[in-house]
Amino acid sequence: MYEIESKQVLPYFLGDWKVQREISGFGDIVGQAKFTLNSGSEQRLEYREAMILPNSVDQKPNAFREYEYRITDMGFDIFFADGATKGELFLSFAFTHASTLTSYHLCIKDHYDAKFEFLSETEFELSFSVVGPHKDYAIRTRFIKVN
Repeated sequence: MYEIESKQVLPYFLGDWKVQREISGFGDIVGQAKFTLNSGSEQRLEYREAMILPNSVDQKPNAFREYEYRITDMGFDIFFADGATKGELFLSFAFTHASTLTSYHLCIKDHYDAKFEFLSETEFELSFSVVGPHKDYAIRTRFIKVN
């Protein structure tokens, strides 16, 4: 398994990625994602994804999401950067040197369990499950660096 130090995270993420996502009870979606430096802070990355939903007639991106990755001394935090939850913390990963990271949080009554795995210099995976009174699903997303 590929291991990374927390200080290497920012340059690791920068650039374009091919995205493959599996959503339980929904299906598979594919698309592209891009990490760029935030113009206001050297320790923040802007993340934007453009995905193609299943059964899309024209096979053009029709689902979009944005996040902000805030690099810390001990890892990184992921914040929502769009929609009604803009500015709210989504996931937090603390580490100094690792290949697999975990995060857990409670959002109202929903339990989020997340796992982040650095698979190689050009591939990582983020998966999480959500269980609560009105939610019960899992999402696994694989990112492959585009050269």
